[in-house]
Amino acid sequence: MAKNPDAVKVAVRVRPFNQREVDANSRLVVRMQGNQTILFDPSGERPDKTFTFDYSYWSHDGYTVDEEGVYLPASAQYADQRRVFDDLGKGVVENAMQGYNAALFAYGQTGSGKSYSMIGYGPNRGIVPITCEELFARIDANTDSTKQFQVTFSMLEIYSEKVRDLLVPTAQNPAGGLKVRQNPKTGFFVEGLKHTAVSSYAEIEQRMAQGTLVRTTASTKMNETSSRSHMVITIKFKQVFMNERKQSTTKTSEVHLVDLAGSE
Repeated sequence: MAKNPDAVKVAVRVRPFNQREVDANSRLVVRMQGNQTILFDPSGERPDKTFTFDYSYWSHDGYTVDEEGVYLPASAQYADQRRVFDDLGKGVVENAMQGYNAALFAYGQTGSGKSYSMIGYGPNRGIVPITCEELFARIDANTDSTKQFQVTFSMLEIYSEKVRDLLVPTAQNPAGGLKVRQNPKTGFFVEGLKHTAVSSYAEIEQRMAQGTLVRTTASTKMNETSSRSHMVITIKFKQVFMNERKQSTTKTSEVHLVDLAGSE
């Protein structure tokens, strides 16, 4: 992505059966070969349908679980959380370091594993936390005293066409939601959204846990704790370069990480 910042990449991922699907004796109708996703009729009566993406991730089986609960590949085909980040999230970090904006969306039906891929669960961290950790690892590794970094973090949800700030108490959000405005120079923005300055990944992790806790969820037939709102995490990353005359130049980028509600 860093070599071509305008590139759009599309990936699809298949998850393991959940307990409801196991109890219903559901049958597997998908397989993956390289970057192709193939839907097939178990009865063999209809021809296969093949779709080609940038990445087709097989996460249905072929894994083991270590003593800490981390899912690890037991076969070369299995795509774990780190592999998904390496293919998709690492380019986002590269773009940010080069001053480009970037966005990553997770889209799919309720219970398809969007939040797992984006946020993760337990020790199996998703793209968002790994991206934040990698960004601060780059900052911590910097040894150039003429370069300074500034990072801010915001987290919002869109539910029932209302925008709510997830980093402030619920009572402090307006009853009608925050307003989306448009600046003729900088584009769309959310008026009154809190942008918190952060100096470490630990601070982002703490605020992300806080926001996830108050995000709107509800039970559905597919998922007992389904995310019923769109969630948008925005990381504003500013790099300030000082020359020997004490003059500064600034490189700014925004990274938007979006976990959409169920597509149905």
